[in-house]
Amino acid sequence: MPLVVFLRRHLLGWRFWFAWIWGLAIAFGIHWGSYGLSPEVAAQLPALRSHPLPETLAALPRTVNAEDYFAEVTATPAGHLIWTDFPVKVYLPAPDPLASPAAQTRQQQWQQAVTAAIAQWQPYLPLVLTPEPETADIVVRRQAPPVQKQVDPKTGASRYFLGRNAETRYEFYVDADQILRHRMTIFLNDHQGAIATENTARHELGHALGIWGHSPNSEDALFASQLGAASRITTTDINTLRKIYQQPTRLGWPMPDFKQ
Repeated sequence: MPLVVFLRRHLLGWRFWFAWIWGLAIAFGIHWGSYGLSPEVAAQLPALRSHPLPETLAALPRTVNAEDYFAEVTATPAGHLIWTDFPVKVYLPAPDPLASPAAQTRQQQWQQAVTAAIAQWQPYLPLVLTPEPETADIVVRRQAPPVQKQVDPKTGASRYFLGRNAETRYEFYVDADQILRHRMTIFLNDHQGAIATENTARHELGHALGIWGHSPNSEDALFASQLGAASRITTTDINTLRKIYQQPTRLGWPMPDFKQ
């Protein structure tokens, strides 16, 4: 399925809306999606350039021959998904005051688990909670991922992806200063236990912070499959994150001049 790009005028400037967005499903450890940028669209994007390494990553001790799984990370049409303005603003929904007591308890446990996962990434990239989803860089939604349909271009057969616990998506936009930026949405079901929710949130936040791929090592936070025991962010995860932030990207750079 090709990637279709729409341009429309918004109060804050032009937005690129990618009609089909690549997702990562932790429950299956799969990638789904496809990209097809025409030369005309590609010419409207900023050139690939590198940003300075964020201070939090630059301050970490360097290890000779450090292991990483950068080879498993996929770049997008805008390059690697790198944040360039800090702190990154994260939105979490509050418990529903109209929900039943049991539902409110589950929602509070969900919020505590996700907040704990955010705190674990905090030493590596500055994150801050915001009450406004409209201005958030990462919006975490307390719901199961929407059902997705994938059509095989050769056979026309359809596949539906159901029963996933979490999924991360992105969209690109151009801000009022004509800078190409991105925004992340994490769908995270609240029907898991506290440990599983924290593990899943940690994993999906890794994607949202730029690790658009999976580790082959079960000890890493970005391992493709959900495990029962509590996991953690490993040195290999951070080595991979740091290498990503050293890569050129189109994000965070001004758009070339183009006619409306």
